Amino acid sequence: MRSVLFLSLVVLFLTLPLAADPPAVLEACVNSGNGGLRLVDHDTACHANETRVQWNVTGPAGPAGPAGPAGASAGGPPFVWVCTPANYFSGSSTNGSLFAFNGSASSANVAVHFLNKDGVNLAGVPVPGAVPINPGDPTPVYPGQSGAATVPLAGSNTLVVNWFTAVGNPASGGNVAATIRVVSDQPIAVGTNIEFSGFHPLPCTLLPK
Repeated sequence: MRSVLFLSLVVLFLTLPLAADPPAVLEACVNSGNGGLRLVDHDTACHANETRVQWNVTGPAGPAGPAGPAGASAGGPPFVWVCTPANYFSGSSTNGSLFAFNGSASSANVAVHFLNKDGVNLAGVPVPGAVPINPGDPTPVYPGQSGAATVPLAGSNTLVVNWFTAVGNPASGGNVAATIRVVSDQPIAVGTNIEFSGFHPLPCTLLPK
């Protein structure tokens, strides 16, 4: 009986003309004597010896599948901050301070690079025109990291880096710093202050991705 119903249904489907907009519910009349089945419109009545049946074209939605892996974030690490100027065109050296605040709950790995106008990292290079605070102390050098080196910065902590500005013109390059680049693997905020005829607090800029 089931095979007869199945074959009848297949034949009916093959012989039906294609419709531009198929109905959401199919209806048919089943002959209770021989099991014959014929598809009908919703407004077509079944014969006295037939039983009307209906079924949805689209079945019920299945359970939701597992969540896929997270995609790469366009705003993710590394976070690169740029602080400029790192030096004023001056005939004397003065004090500068950089402040990097880790706003993340995780410890950050931070690198501070003092760069001349040509992008040369000046970490460990003597600062032109800077004199030791105490007689006999070594000549001040630029702080910061070189290569892939970083320093840890705990969450909600602030990294303070002090430096001496150079005597000279940043546009001349050489050992006169022009820009400070700060790189972190966690979200941070960075700003600087240079003491030149007063205090000059300068917010740094987060480079867009």
